[in-house]
Amino acid sequence: MRSATLAGMALSGRSGDVSYDDLLNRISDLERRVALLERAGHGGTVSPPPPARPQPSAVAGVSQEVWRLAASGQKIQAIKRLREETGMGLKAAKDVVDRL
Repeated sequence: MRSATLAGMALSGRSGDVSYDDLLNRISDLERRVALLERAGHGGTVSPPPPARPQPSAVAGVSQEVWRLAASGQKIQAIKRLREETGMGLKAAKDVVDRL
């Protein structure tokens, strides 16, 4: 938890306990803003970023690889990869992948 607290302080400029999910949501918001700025810098038309989709806490920490596998219909591989990454049980990993 100490590293999450330090990372939260660095990202938000405030001290105190910051949850892992809060950090992931903050990173997601910053990534959307950077993408918006990149499009604006390249002369593209700028539309407001889509609203952030609230993510259940179990889904927030899912890696890009797991998201990619699930999105491409490879749910069994996504479940296996999620279990390797997190040590999560089979049922919990299946539930997470089903929500992606």
